Amino acid sequence: MTAEFIVITGGPCSGKTTIIQALAEAGHTTVPEAATELIEDPALENLRADPLEFQLQVLRRQLENEKRAGERAEPQSVIFLDRGIGDGFGYLSYHGLEPFEELLDAWPEARERSRCVLFFDSRPDYQAASHRSETPEEARRIHEILLADYRSRHDRVLLIPWLPVEERLALVLEEAGLTGREA
Repeated sequence: MTAEFIVITGGPCSGKTTIIQALAEAGHTTVPEAATELIEDPALENLRADPLEFQLQVLRRQLENEKRAGERAEPQSVIFLDRGIGDGFGYLSYHGLEPFEELLDAWPEARERSRCVLFFDSRPDYQAASHRSETPEEARRIHEILLADYRSRHDRVLLIPWLPVEERLALVLEEAGLTGREA
């Protein structure tokens, strides 16, 4: 059996990356957020102006990152994803765009590899990260769209409430079946 993915997602600035970093520090295999990698690349600074092209590049980067992580991981292990391929559907919907062929083609396999989607509730006092530009209202709308879309596409979407990092991390590890075990 190959490694399984657990998607950690939610609206902008819901604490996903903080938990991914804590998991990585504890020795777990993680995949960073592809969109953030693209946003922080100075050579691609104008990419966000075209939401369709941006989502296409996010998908391609995500697929590359997942492939590399899968090649490094032990069989039957868990890989934690900072957002997943399914996020593309929600972001396209947010921008009023239809899913493109590459995303539609990639989804069935991504769905099959993903044991569950841990959907993080947003922090009560929205604080945008430096690479994010959404207003609190936009972040709330993205959160709603992503949640509805994941619920329509994946049969195991679990809501993770806003909690202190240690408590959220414990919930994530419990859902992964990793409580009391080393990475």
